[in-house]
Amino acid sequence: MDRSKQHSASRYNVRIRTDHQVVNINRRSLLSTIPAAVISGGCTKRSDTQSSEFEPDYDRLRWEYGTDGRVASSPTISDGHLLVGSMDGRLRALDPSTGALNWAFEAEDGIWSSPMVDDGVVYVSSLDSTLYALETDGTKRWEFETGDSIWSSHPTIDSGTVYVGSSDAHVYAVSADTGTEQWAYETDGGIFAGPTVHDGIVYVGSQDDSLYALEGDTGEQVWEFSTEGHVDVEAAVSGNQVFVGSKDGRFYAIDREDGSENWSLDTGSKINSAPTIWRDTVYVATRFSSLYALDPETGGVNWANETPISPINADPVIVDGVAYLGDRVGYLHAFDAKSGTHNWKFETGNAVHSSPVVTDDTIYFGSNDTYIYAIEHPSK
Repeated sequence: MDRSKQHSASRYNVRIRTDHQVVNINRRSLLSTIPAAVISGGCTKRSDTQSSEFEPDYDRLRWEYGTDGRVASSPTISDGHLLVGSMDGRLRALDPSTGALNWAFEAEDGIWSSPMVDDGVVYVSSLDSTLYALETDGTKRWEFETGDSIWSSHPTIDSGTVYVGSSDAHVYAVSADTGTEQWAYETDGGIFAGPTVHDGIVYVGSQDDSLYALEGDTGEQVWEFSTEGHVDVEAAVSGNQVFVGSKDGRFYAIDREDGSENWSLDTGSKINSAPTIWRDTVYVATRFSSLYALDPETGGVNWANETPISPINADPVIVDGVAYLGDRVGYLHAFDAKSGTHNWKFETGNAVHSSPVVTDDTIYFGSNDTYIYAIEHPSK
């Protein structure tokens, strides 16, 4: 296999790998010149010295692409592009094989949320308060402005409507074709969670400590479920239940029809991660180091990781029986989804909030060290 990799030109693209040789253009010095607030934003315990002296595992690194801001956005692959946002305000489309830049779209503020693609259109939201719809070549189709910043609430598309939440306390339904508002529902707190849509119902959490179920067509409230902490993460739906975590430290299973509680698990730690479901098991991570695999019917713990990891703000992703999860110190971890065995970890220079995209032979994700990484599977 030809393992030669090369970056496209970018301000912080400093590593070119050719077979087992690495050309290093003084990344240590470069990282040390970036202010700590730019790299970490208060989201990591890693020191300036650790960040500036970090060196990646070259044996697994296919390529890395440097941006001018933190990369908390989770990438997606569509039409030959690896799409990922950065807090430098740019949504980039990279060649998944080489990391070369195909195109970039620049918003007026940082991009923390993750891009979504539907029917050949790219949707992405920004801290500039705006939801954008782009063609696959990066050309802007339309934009929709909300009343405040859009942080981690990624757009969700269903039946010709785009749903997104904003710090202005509203969840919006916008026409996917034209960008016109169809309805807006106001809560009593900012919305940082991405909406989940299932069978025509929109589920979205708010910093007013509640999870809402809304009619997708009209925005009419179906029910409201109250917790004792902010609900800043996306919900997951399986069968007749909705699963969501809260900063009150509890993970909830809620009846999808009437919004009543079926069960809850007290994790003892704030939950800043969205759950995921794989093979009749619900997986959820807590802020302080735990990844749980739960029975969806009872809330019983199938396993919790025994290997301590650092604080977690990332969403777990499960592919081919492997659970991938980033931490706030700078590692991407891989666990056996059935047993909880810790398989491996890959170090970056700062916090990993980005959830990876996993292909047959490559894992793509971002880091607060300002880089987008493409790494090999350990077995490849």
